[in-house]
Amino acid sequence: MSTDQLKGLVLQCDETGLVTRLIRNDFNLPSNKIESISLSTLSAKGTTPMTLDFILQTKTQGMVMDYPLTLAIDNKRLNLNFTGFYIEKTIWIVGASKASASQIFINELQLINNEQANQIRQLVKLSVTDKTKKKREIPDSFIFDELSQLNNDLVNLQRELTKKNAELARLNELKNQFLGMAAHDIRNPLGVIMTYADFLLDETKETLSEEHQNFLKIIFSSTEFLLSLIEDLLDITQIESGKLTLNLMHINIVDMAQKNIDLNNSLASKKNIKIYLNTSSSNIYMDIDPQKMEQVFNNLLTNSVKFSHPNSDIHVNITEKNDTVLFEFIDRGVGIPLDMIDKIFTPFGKATSEGTQGEKTTGLGLSIVKKIIEGHGGTIEVKSSMGNGSIFYVEIPKLQVE
Repeated sequence: MSTDQLKGLVLQCDETGLVTRLIRNDFNLPSNKIESISLSTLSAKGTTPMTLDFILQTKTQGMVMDYPLTLAIDNKRLNLNFTGFYIEKTIWIVGASKASASQIFINELQLINNEQANQIRQLVKLSVTDKTKKKREIPDSFIFDELSQLNNDLVNLQRELTKKNAELARLNELKNQFLGMAAHDIRNPLGVIMTYADFLLDETKETLSEEHQNFLKIIFSSTEFLLSLIEDLLDITQIESGKLTLNLMHINIVDMAQKNIDLNNSLASKKNIKIYLNTSSSNIYMDIDPQKMEQVFNNLLTNSVKFSHPNSDIHVNITEKNDTVLFEFIDRGVGIPLDMIDKIFTPFGKATSEGTQGEKTTGLGLSIVKKIIEGHGGTIEVKSSMGNGSIFYVEIPKLQVE
């Protein structure tokens, strides 16, 4: 195995695991991201205990070979096999990209000075010839002291993590408050602009030129989009702050669905699209928040219309089960790319930026829908095929348990 096929790291550390010198660096890592930093801090998330165990074993046994660890340095994730030597209160560490290849890089350590090189050779020789017979007797008191030190390190890390989490929670709350206030203050003037633009479009049909009417239409549609974005921002900040409050009522979901479909049919008619409702019964009662559930219906239907081709159909199926109600929103539109399926329910995770006739979308609607459905104890899933449309499946318990 030649060094051309391998990459590795060679580090010098003090006895606590703090990196004091970067000797070999085949990954072109910045030295300031490694030196004067604890090896445990360089560990990938969730692997710190393994790194601490590696340091402890190296100190108690004198040498550890081919110990797999993962480091995360400068946005690089390195899965390496480490060999460690403990000599005169110094830990020498060799990390190789392939198992059993550390020997190739150990020569780097042997160039440091003859005395330490001889000790390294002797440790390797003992490890290779007879690990069990040459195993050193380690006093229990030494192991106890090392474990106590590692435990203290872990406690300190946990304390620091708790402080940082508390600070992040505080900053997130401030962010939500700011967004909520900003969105609320912007919403009213946008509503005024949109109302007057709509009024002027109605009143000046006969007097304005086609070009000027198009200007008004652009003002109206752009303001409508901004108002929709502001409404979504208000919703998402309220939900993310944990303030989603449900005003539950026992209602016939079929009547509510039909009402919402009738409202969206007027929008759909502009693209010659028809929305059909199919139900297993004309009376299906559920415990839901009517306003929030109308928001769910409106968002899913609006999306279906936006991304459906003109002259197509949209079907909403409602099926009553034993304890739940299943809703299916079926369109024959553009579909969702496979790599976007998992992202569309996250804030600003849009599958596409425009509908089939240039309609805009904020990228917040589906994340709000998901939160509302989960607030009702339900689930939402989607199946889609590019060019063949999408089916959104929503399943919600009929009765909400306090």
